[in-house]
Amino acid sequence: MNRLKELRIKKNLYQKDIAKYLNMSQNGYSQYETEITNIPTHILKNLALFYNTSVDYILGLTNNEKAYKKSNIISINSDMNRLKEIRENKDLKQEDIAKILNMSRNGYSHYETCYHDIPIKVLIKLVQYYKVSSDYLLYLTDERTTH
Repeated sequence: MNRLKELRIKKNLYQKDIAKYLNMSQNGYSQYETEITNIPTHILKNLALFYNTSVDYILGLTNNEKAYKKSNIISINSDMNRLKEIRENKDLKQEDIAKILNMSRNGYSHYETCYHDIPIKVLIKLVQYYKVSSDYLLYLTDERTTH
């Protein structure tokens, strides 16, 4: 991800510094920057907090580097429950969202239950479909829309 590299360089850090912060190898982190490996949502959240920016900014969904106001909700192993909340508020079924994402209902249900980490491409599709920020979906903020 070019934004990850930009943020890291702006802070005069090396990949090994960020890798150490994330408790992983430099090579593993490098694969996030070069988009070889999908970044797990918990790593995206940690990076956004570390750089005091938004996941939306890291993913290129906004050009505003400013972080959103922090959420008042504490999420413990339920990051994707907000997906269920938004879906139900729109009176949609898992099948409806799975069809939009071109996947099975069972596959989609794993995102809502945190059984599988949500891939970045799917996260971006959900953000665009629901017109909310990725930070909102990941409980980093209570602000629904991007800035």
